[in-house]
Amino acid sequence: MARPPAPILRSTARKALSGPIAALAAGGLAVAACGHGPQSTGAATSVAVPPSRPPPPIFPKSLFWEGGVQDWPVDQGSAGYVADLEQDFEEHYGAVGVNTMPIYTVPAGQPEVPLSVRPGCGDFLASTGSEIPVPPYAALNGSSDNPLVIYQPSTGRDWELWQAARLPSGGYQACWGGRLKVATSSGVFPAPYGLSATGISYLATAVTQAELASGEIDHTLALEVPSCTGSVYPADRDDCQATSGQPPEGEWFRLPAGLRVPSGLSPFARMVFVALQRYGAVVTDQAGGVMIQAEQASDWYAEGHEGPSPMVAAWGGLPEFKVIAPLPWQDLQAVRPPEATASAATSQSLPR
Repeated sequence: MARPPAPILRSTARKALSGPIAALAAGGLAVAACGHGPQSTGAATSVAVPPSRPPPPIFPKSLFWEGGVQDWPVDQGSAGYVADLEQDFEEHYGAVGVNTMPIYTVPAGQPEVPLSVRPGCGDFLASTGSEIPVPPYAALNGSSDNPLVIYQPSTGRDWELWQAARLPSGGYQACWGGRLKVATSSGVFPAPYGLSATGISYLATAVTQAELASGEIDHTLALEVPSCTGSVYPADRDDCQATSGQPPEGEWFRLPAGLRVPSGLSPFARMVFVALQRYGAVVTDQAGGVMIQAEQASDWYAEGHEGPSPMVAAWGGLPEFKVIAPLPWQDLQAVRPPEATASAATSQSLPR
């Protein structure tokens, strides 16, 4: 399944690109018509990304923003899990890629539209409610998962839907989903609700346009894998098969602190490298390959902005299965958060 957050309030007003990505915007990059990821008509370009002060975390009680993963103990199964990840991405596209999804931050007073359960799916409305503030310009990615994430800072609420569909009436249907109050949430939906098969929020873990414009990813990354076994904290369920040796959903990975940033990286890959050292990546779901999750580039244009999106600029003209391929994935370490010792692992299946 594919999958979140914009830490700043977005506007539909048209404005030009600025900030640390602006230098790349002048390079004439363009978005591929298929919508699967940014493409370029020119050569890949790299710019220095200045440090910035990250915004306050969306989920202040969440482990995903705390950092400090360099102090966590290495999982005893680390070497095997990393070897399995390497084998997985060699067998699926030959690299670790980037998966993208729609994520919209809406203002106070955004009109709500009806939300209903798709025929044949489970009733999740006890979590989400029957109305949701989806903006009229929202565009689904057309995948089999058709995920949709809506964040409303004024109410502090996060809606995440699976297999969403817009109805001719303007309302929406979905097959599953959930809603969180971000100020009091750990960033994990209570079982069985949410978008991901683990309950881990994509608003908490996906790379956004706003973060790329600021020059820094300030949270744990969402890592998706093609195969897995069971679940561990912070996941509260899973959709894995019993595949021997594969990492469980909820497993955390980091790059060691002593590694130097490789030369020649795109701005996006450089930011991902730093985030992997500071915050790590957590397995959130299954996908068609080993991937991290990010916001789709087309959101920038749907919201009325001019110029290349921060996502397009930061990718440096590379496609989704090349932009982070140069990172030293073989040096990953599987680690466990301190809270894991006090949390029982579960193996519940998401009712889909």
